[in-house]
Amino acid sequence: MTSFGVLKRIGVECTGTYGSGLLRYCQNAGLAVLEVTAPDRMERHKRGKSDTIDAECAAHAAFSGIRTVTPKTRDGMIESLRVLKTCRKTAISARRVALQIIHSNIISAPDELREQLRNMTRMQLIRTLGFSRPDASEYHNVTNIYRIALKSLARRYLELHDETSDLDVLIAAIVDELAPELIKRNGIRKRFAVADHCRR
Repeated sequence: MTSFGVLKRIGVECTGTYGSGLLRYCQNAGLAVLEVTAPDRMERHKRGKSDTIDAECAAHAAFSGIRTVTPKTRDGMIESLRVLKTCRKTAISARRVALQIIHSNIISAPDELREQLRNMTRMQLIRTLGFSRPDASEYHNVTNIYRIALKSLARRYLELHDETSDLDVLIAAIVDELAPELIKRNGIRKRFAVADHCRR
């Protein structure tokens, strides 16, 4: 790039995803980088879309300073925190879906099975189902198939529950190191500290 002349700054799109590698390369080379936040819709309407046109538009945006922000750093412990936070969020979402399907299956299950699972707390229900031992050879029996499906869903829930707990421990360790003074304040929860650092 420097063969074209003096390089003032570089505009990169999607520095948090597809452009993260280019961002790190440019920053390691000591080049000034701006994140181009969105394509110019009028320009795209007039000229169409291609990689070349997008690159030119990003360069013009970086040169003029429009539609740009300072990209977040993508290394160090704050980036680790962002990655773990995303991982935790998806694990919690998948766990919630598993629980919803469990309840849905119980509602539609045969009366006998549904009665057996009444009046349990959430974790009692999950552990009862997860450690049950339905006979896989009895696949002609609809009630037994419900038991097999519920066991599979409960084990999935428990695995995601353990995964979330492990991530919480790791996230807490990083937050303790990044913001010990913030954590010591009364009323400041670690989840708030995580959100605060991930916005940086």
